[in-house]
Amino acid sequence: MTTKEEAKLIKQAGKLYTLGLTVEKRREKLRRLVEKKVPYDSPQMKQALSEFETADEEWKRLEQEHLEYRAQLGIDNNTNLPQSNNF
Repeated sequence: MTTKEEAKLIKQAGKLYTLGLTVEKRREKLRRLVEKKVPYDSPQMKQALSEFETADEEWKRLEQEHLEYRAQLGIDNNTNLPQSNNF
């Protein structure tokens, strides 16, 4: 793996981590609204759900992009090691 490829992987992983924190923050906001018994059809709940769904979909998109890039480089997504066909 080249330095450029490694840098791209690290950058993608950093974005995933940061976005993951955002997803969890927005999930917690939804949880707090439910605990406060805010109606599901209220503007506040709809806004919180929309924000969560937007972040979650972006995370899923970036994760897929990252996994595809790892596969392109021949990195096993379960072990972080290059795949080998030599058994």
